[in-house]
Amino acid sequence: MRQPVSNGRLAAALIASVLLAGPAHSLPIGEATEDIIGGCNQFIKLARKGRSRQDPDSMRQLGECVGAVRAMLATEIAADAICPTESTKLIDAVTAFSLYVIQNPAEMKTPYVVPLRRALRAAYPCSAVRQ
Repeated sequence: MRQPVSNGRLAAALIASVLLAGPAHSLPIGEATEDIIGGCNQFIKLARKGRSRQDPDSMRQLGECVGAVRAMLATEIAADAICPTESTKLIDAVTAFSLYVIQNPAEMKTPYVVPLRRALRAAYPCSAVRQ
């Protein structure tokens, strides 16, 4: 005789099937490198040339990039993982990230924190400062 399925097991099975039916490795919008790199490039244009696109989407991306880079700088400096000089400016860190992405295009689909951390650690290594 067949035993009835409990509500808990049924709910777990439904949740698992919904999760498995979704995209395998998609990131939420705004989490991938490709979602913020355009804003980083707009910030570089604005800082270097005094102009950039002013449409709302570009300005949102610019803000996301600047916020992400500032947060990563603060986190990495606090952890002694990077050692920028006192003369390092935000534009320098944004440029380091943009150049890293240009040199590593396969990182465009990854969460932006991964290439951003790698870019800052390559640009501002502590080993050079601590010697």
